[in-house]
Amino acid sequence: VQTVPGSENFLEEMEWIAVIFFTIEYALRLYGAPSDPEFGGEYFEGHIARVRFAISFFSLIDLLGIAPFYFAAIFPNSWIARSDFYLRLFRIVRLIKLDKYFPSITLIDDVVRLKRKVLAVTGFAAITMWIIFAAFLYLVENSDIENSIDPVPVYGCSASNGPDTLELQEEVSGGGLLGRFGRKKEEAMEYDGLECTMADRFQNFFDSMIYTGIHLTGDYPIITYSLTGKVICFFMVIVAVGVVAIPSGIIANSFAEIVHSKANARSGKKTARGNAGDDWYDIRYAALEGVQPPPSILGPKIDRWQQNVNDFLNGKAGVSNTVEWTPSASAFRKFMLALIIVNITSVVLQSIPEIDRYVGHEYGNLFSVLEGVSAIFFATEYLLRLFSAPKSRLALYSTTVYATTFFGLVDFLSASPWFIRQYLLATGRIQLGSNRAKFFRIFRVARILEIEGFVIAFSKLDNVFRASKEVLKATGLMALIIWIICSSLFFIFEENNPNWRECDSSIPPYGSESIPGCYDFPSTEACNDFYPGLCKQEAFTDIPNSLFYTAVFLVGEWGLVDFTWPGRIVCMFLCVAGIGLYAIPTGALFDSFGAVIGMGGDD
Repeated sequence: VQTVPGSENFLEEMEWIAVIFFTIEYALRLYGAPSDPEFGGEYFEGHIARVRFAISFFSLIDLLGIAPFYFAAIFPNSWIARSDFYLRLFRIVRLIKLDKYFPSITLIDDVVRLKRKVLAVTGFAAITMWIIFAAFLYLVENSDIENSIDPVPVYGCSASNGPDTLELQEEVSGGGLLGRFGRKKEEAMEYDGLECTMADRFQNFFDSMIYTGIHLTGDYPIITYSLTGKVICFFMVIVAVGVVAIPSGIIANSFAEIVHSKANARSGKKTARGNAGDDWYDIRYAALEGVQPPPSILGPKIDRWQQNVNDFLNGKAGVSNTVEWTPSASAFRKFMLALIIVNITSVVLQSIPEIDRYVGHEYGNLFSVLEGVSAIFFATEYLLRLFSAPKSRLALYSTTVYATTFFGLVDFLSASPWFIRQYLLATGRIQLGSNRAKFFRIFRVARILEIEGFVIAFSKLDNVFRASKEVLKATGLMALIIWIICSSLFFIFEENNPNWRECDSSIPPYGSESIPGCYDFPSTEACNDFYPGLCKQEAFTDIPNSLFYTAVFLVGEWGLVDFTWPGRIVCMFLCVAGIGLYAIPTGALFDSFGAVIGMGGDD
């Protein structure tokens, strides 16, 4: 937040408090290092143990988080103090300290050791393909001056307007800025932009490696290639499938294996694959197998009615855990399924203005009648399920359990909004056709969840997430650390990259001492100081802005690619890290989903 203009001193007092706490923690850890088995123990004592702690990974992380603060305070006139803003960004590395409590980053070396031979083979193949395609693209695109691209002044594009144009502008403007801005806007001279081509991007082999690396991850933010370049990209698309898929599968499987083994070692439990993701409901449901429902407190007659309604709605338990339906119960299920599909279709069609006008906007049209009839059926079903819940094992023989769990809430949302809307219309609190009245249409979409009663899907997702929670926690923390640190690095390296700067057409790309150009300024802020309101930059203006772009990059979508060289290095790191961050949770969720719904057996 402190990188946002106007918020430089945001929570500055908290920074003092945080530094003091982290300093005390570091001092205590350093003092107690001889008692820590990792650094001291029976083999290392006293100062040796403290030295081993001081050069350890987490000790260096601690120092990076607090040292810049003290250096700036001790040396107020040094380059350290002048660079205090950027040095204080090292506070971001404190995120890595979370790895002590939820191991994630430190598990990467375990993954590499576990699959080092396979990763070495696939890594060698990937690097070989990377070099070959980079060389081909360089040879083809290095001479491509036909395909124009957006301005990339960092790469040395030439300006369309030469010195003669600038001299003319100086004469007309009176030789300076005041004369220039003293003229009317319609009289202001306009400059053409930079004449940049693909050859400016592919100036050497190393430039080509950056763009080729992005393409090999499956993303093509650049498509303005020559015909030969497009043919090379076609084959690159085919190769990219293996370059990404093979290491992705290996990394995902190994990471999940290590995380689960460490989690089981901590808890001392063995994973029961058939019970993956079970929660309190699944455990209680299994415990009720063979248990008869309790008798109704309202008497045997009500008891029989509840049992009959439950058998009608949920079927009777048959042999081998099958469910048997009477003809009338089966017909009712099919009717309700058809009604759900018709309602979903109605919601979609009603959103099309032409169809809505044809049917008629007025109250009582086809859509309105269908909505009212459907609400009555859904409400009737909901009340019947509430009534019969004490006889339903799915509701754990409890009306409260049914009303507060997934199916009960879905049934309630399917019917109640229509009745609430009718009440508000009748009392005059909302008007027919108003936005408030239309708001209740949104809840009709919830009826698609009613299909869950026929095909199991969403109600099992919570089991899937629970079965994958250890892997998701580890990868989630790792993704958070990489996201924030790389966002900070992109901000530091790309904040003043003129490739992201845009200026008014009245400003020359490059200028003279009296009329500086758009790309002559060290930053967009300096450009705006000279040409107020005529210079703008959308990307990497602060860390929150950088967080947005980095989040997009992490999922493999590179909307921006013309970085400075330090930014290019961060880009290549994210290309590699993004593969694992996408593959690990995806593989874990897929494996858990198969286990939860019964597809994960060994047979």
